[in-house]
Amino acid sequence: MSNAVIVKPLAFSSASASSTAAGSDPAYVGNDHMGVVWKSATGAASQTLTIDMGANVTIDSILLLGCTGAKSSWTLKVEAATAAQGATFPAGSWAGAALPFLAGSAMPVSGRGRSVWFAPASPPPASRYWRLTIAGLANAAATVARLVMGRKIQLQRNFQFGAAFGVRDMSNVDFSVRGVLLRRRGVKLRSVAVTFGAVYRDEVEAVVHPLIEEIGISEPVALITDPDDDAQRQNRIWFGPLVGDLGTVWAKPGGFEWRASLIGLNA
Repeated sequence: MSNAVIVKPLAFSSASASSTAAGSDPAYVGNDHMGVVWKSATGAASQTLTIDMGANVTIDSILLLGCTGAKSSWTLKVEAATAAQGATFPAGSWAGAALPFLAGSAMPVSGRGRSVWFAPASPPPASRYWRLTIAGLANAAATVARLVMGRKIQLQRNFQFGAAFGVRDMSNVDFSVRGVLLRRRGVKLRSVAVTFGAVYRDEVEAVVHPLIEEIGISEPVALITDPDDDAQRQNRIWFGPLVGDLGTVWAKPGGFEWRASLIGLNA
């Protein structure tokens, strides 16, 4: 088990795709509404999604969430080109290997696939243009609800035992005066709460505090409780806003305590 990874999504300037189904838009992968998605047209073996970051940026983590219909036969290839190289990805621009699209073989209950890519040992340089190729579609459409691109935060000491995993049920149940069940069904949102009990002071000052001061409770982040390759890795990915107390506690001379709770969007 590797230490948990947190990724704050970077904003991008624009998005384009090889094809787009009616009523959809590639730019939708940058919003946080999981029902508003980019969906490609059908009829091709592969589809591409190209992101313009607006300037050269370093990215070592990419997640594609809410991928309805994703199959184990799909693959994902990441390419990167600097501002000087341009959006055509000419010879000499960085290209990674085609990897399995799904983060693990065990599918989420929602049926929406999740994909994760981490930069290899020879990572791409800081780049402006990023092209994601989803292949193996066999003429099916590719769907992405949210694209997360950024740099991972991986603290030197992992969260401790006592981690809590559950569900925030948006349903409502009551009873009438005659004892009749009054039920209003709602979406069930996955939740997770972890405690990093011994965060180094320099990590708190350089990483944790800047993160929570920037995102507060309104901006979502991605959390992967164990980034190692595993059949269950899709179910170890959360994306949503932090809730509860966002502060840290100077708990001992050698470390701070940070309790991070997250309500996952339906991705």
